[in-house]
Amino acid sequence: MSEKLVSVGFTKKTHGSQGELKVEIKDEYFDDFVGSDVVFMNVQGKPLPFFIENLRDAGDMLLKIEDVDSPTEAKNLTSKELFLREKDITVSKNEGVVLTFELLVGYELHDELAGLIGKIESVEVMPQQHLAIVNHQGNEVFIPLHPSLVVKLDEKAKKITLRLPEGLLDL
Repeated sequence: MSEKLVSVGFTKKTHGSQGELKVEIKDEYFDDFVGSDVVFMNVQGKPLPFFIENLRDAGDMLLKIEDVDSPTEAKNLTSKELFLREKDITVSKNEGVVLTFELLVGYELHDELAGLIGKIESVEVMPQQHLAIVNHQGNEVFIPLHPSLVVKLDEKAKKITLRLPEGLLDL
């Protein structure tokens, strides 16, 4: 399969007599998962599509997959990683706030005042924050990515503008 898949959660155990699965979905992908009609799971080492028949919240998120109609059939899909196609995932925004910074690799990073800083080469996920690694004037610099710093995100132009703390690029 040539489509890039993104891990969004995992299946837990079966639920009830209709073949439902309890699932755990990462917060940043929850809306994309709920809006999707297909989810992928690795079966015998290959990612296979499974069509979502129903999703419901019963304390746990319950997933019903088409053509999986019994606990026995569902048991074969327990403890599996869940994937969505990268093209089905949005960079979640809430009034300009970016929540999924890992998807910004390759974007041009601009400062509101200083202008172009460079292209985001990678994003390091730290316990308390995300850091964009950018080549700026021949030096590798680490730029904090935080929703409060985002001024503008242009997905078409692959450009993100931040309001960086004064002096950050001088370090």
